[in-house]
Amino acid sequence: MRKRYFMLAMGIAAAMMAGGCSGKGADANTEAASTEAGAQESSSMSDSEKASYYASEEAGDETISDAPVKVEGTILEVGEDSITVDSTSDTGYIGEMVLLIDPENTLVLDGVNGFPVELKDVQIGTFEAYLGPAMTMSLPPQTTPYAVIVNIPEGQYAPQYVVAAGPVDEVQGRQTLIGADETTYTLTRNVSVQPFLTKNIVRLEDIDTDSRCLVWLNDEGDVDRIVLFGE
Repeated sequence: MRKRYFMLAMGIAAAMMAGGCSGKGADANTEAASTEAGAQESSSMSDSEKASYYASEEAGDETISDAPVKVEGTILEVGEDSITVDSTSDTGYIGEMVLLIDPENTLVLDGVNGFPVELKDVQIGTFEAYLGPAMTMSLPPQTTPYAVIVNIPEGQYAPQYVVAAGPVDEVQGRQTLIGADETTYTLTRNVSVQPFLTKNIVRLEDIDTDSRCLVWLNDEGDVDRIVLFGE
């Protein structure tokens, strides 16, 4: 998105220079053309695209990572199609935010077994959510997460939602899964691999780039269970 903006601005500037523009007048016209190009680009965006665009501008990044951003904290209220939370995460947004639940694109999962949870069964308590790059600029901000882990028992680690950066690899004799956020997970030798809500047979070899899964960590911090989501 941002690259389109720069290409458009550069094209306008090049055309003006070819037409004989020079000196301060050319600089002023180029700046005005760039501003107009940015305004036209912004006006054609949806609200979610604008949120992503401005987040990229503020961060100074050319592109926005596809890796989910994990936030955690406390559930404040559960609505018919949303969950209002107070995020206390060290990464991502901090404070009150609204998680919009899209039945087609958002997984709401139990913090013990990883099974789907209906919103009416979500309990007030701790949560973990995995967000995409788009967030509205409203107060509180709203976003549609990839996954929300709920009903997490006090003092218990919840399963982690992972988007794989590639196939499972072997590092120093141990099988390793690397997430799109560059987090490294070491697998136990007898790690269990299961499909999500099907009876299909899945193996570690089925995990590839962009595969989505839940992983459970044991007391040593190694993964002893993986649930692999279908495409």
